[in-house]
Amino acid sequence: MSRTAGLPAKSLLLLLAAGTASAAISAAPAALDYVVRGDGVVAAVIGGQPARLRISPWAPAAPTLNPDFAQRIGLRGGLFGFAVKVGPVKVGGQSSVTRLEVSKASFRRRVVWFDRPWSAGADAAVGPGGLPVDVVRFELRAPQPGERTVALPLDQAMFRPSYGRVAIGKRSLIVLFDPQHRQTLATAGAGATLAESFGGQFYGVADRAEVAFGIQRPVRAMRLARPLSVGPLAIDRLLVRTGDNGSVAGIPDADADPEEIVVTAKGGNRRDVLIIGRDQLDRCSSITFDKKVHLIRMACV
Repeated sequence: MSRTAGLPAKSLLLLLAAGTASAAISAAPAALDYVVRGDGVVAAVIGGQPARLRISPWAPAAPTLNPDFAQRIGLRGGLFGFAVKVGPVKVGGQSSVTRLEVSKASFRRRVVWFDRPWSAGADAAVGPGGLPVDVVRFELRAPQPGERTVALPLDQAMFRPSYGRVAIGKRSLIVLFDPQHRQTLATAGAGATLAESFGGQFYGVADRAEVAFGIQRPVRAMRLARPLSVGPLAIDRLLVRTGDNGSVAGIPDADADPEEIVVTAKGGNRRDVLIIGRDQLDRCSSITFDKKVHLIRMACV
């Protein structure tokens, strides 16, 4: 499963629903709603060929194909390609226009594909922004007693995943949702903002986590003295990418040797992104993207 980055004209954050069973997608009577269950993988037709399409809350609005599938259906890229970066790794991409058939809907979309596979276990992936419906609801599990539903503003651009924003002082974090991310993950800039505002500090040893295209990047675990509220969720532990999109040099380290000098990250183009993973979303029965009213509704305990 792939994770984070940024697409054409530097605009796409690639920063792809939980479970292992096959997914189900159903149209509401007015054909305005999709309900996505299981692992989000559904039968589709792309470019006239059968395909396994993953519908995910964090996939881009532009359907993103694996390179072998793009080749199989005979797509040719346009005159100008593009590239995205995952940390220091640059991944080349191309785009074209083709027809998709999902459930009873048939529509044309600009699709993209890269030098590396984007989605494991599927031929392609698309987020709520790429489906021709008003509402996409991801059912993660059965509703539980004591749940409450809280809404966040929904932002959407052509090549971006559907995302929310959380204001922290004068800054704001882009918030993405991915039940297939095992743990909640922040860029370095987001981690620095959270540490400053909520009393965060690193603990434990350095590790690596997959970000996108199977590429792993260095991370550290961070705990917050005061939890961050995202809708109904209170987040007090997360992973932070220590070398990408910002600097974590000012974050206290609970396990640091006071005699040791450690350089933890460099600066760079700052993009404060928080991907909420399964460790938090296991508390939620559903995430609903209502594009008509520009809201993300989270039902969680």
